[in-house]
Amino acid sequence: MFKLGIYTFAVAALLAGCKGNGFETDAATGVQYKFFKHADNGQKPSLGDIVNVKMVFKNDKDSVINNSQKNGDSTGTFRVPLNKTFNGCLEQGITLMYIGDSAEFKVSTDSLFAKMSRDPHAKMPPFLHPGTFLTFNITLVKIQTQKDANAEREQMMEKYKAEMMERKGKEAGDIAKFLSDNKYTAKPTKDSLFFLVRSGKAGKAVKEGDSIYVKYTLYQLDGTVLETSDHGPGHNAYPVVYSKTMSVIPGWIEALGMMHDGEKVKVLIPSAIAYGARGNRGIAPFTPLVFDLEITRLVSPKK
Repeated sequence: MFKLGIYTFAVAALLAGCKGNGFETDAATGVQYKFFKHADNGQKPSLGDIVNVKMVFKNDKDSVINNSQKNGDSTGTFRVPLNKTFNGCLEQGITLMYIGDSAEFKVSTDSLFAKMSRDPHAKMPPFLHPGTFLTFNITLVKIQTQKDANAEREQMMEKYKAEMMERKGKEAGDIAKFLSDNKYTAKPTKDSLFFLVRSGKAGKAVKEGDSIYVKYTLYQLDGTVLETSDHGPGHNAYPVVYSKTMSVIPGWIEALGMMHDGEKVKVLIPSAIAYGARGNRGIAPFTPLVFDLEITRLVSPKK
């Protein structure tokens, strides 16, 4: 979906009427605006500052394109650097506001798209219509100088690093507790992979180049299911060609390489051979994982 990054627009050639539908035009910037709430004084942003705004962005059909309450941060706002791109940009319009003010800004669809699209031959997405205006309904929530924003970012990074080090330090204890609570006596492999349960080991061993179909369920240590291969009839197994370099987590490569056709296992994979310090799609950094794995089919390549 086409995303309109910093929400800039040009209106200089489109301001034939300074007032219409309650909108006014700022003489200094060319911004078309309509205030719903406007203080007489207070804190105002300047170009170069960074602001947080509640924003509802609509097209000419009154269809919502973006809404900070749904797609913003935890406070329901978008973070917008106030960098002037040209006279009449939305960022200049925000500098007319005090904290707590709410206003609506009119935007030329053609000018906005032309400014935001770097490809002069690009076509407008279907939710934008040439020759129309867009509206940005904005409430100004927070103002920061660039210096303050940088300091806050550094503080947040330090907090995040401390939290990650705490998670890293707890992982070994969490694994030990899980094994003890569930009375598993499995010993780790050299890469710290635990085969907790194994059954049906009579089939062919997995070899490099084999096509295998893997049925799996992924759990957290507390038993919460995170993912499953079962997506309905005919789609309940994940097909891969086994190799030491295939695009799966290292723990899978090790586990599958030690399995046999038809075998079922439950394995515990520590984060070092799972998603590590980065995590992945809802899996936090330094998270050990439990997988139920079953090879439902194995086909060796023809010699």
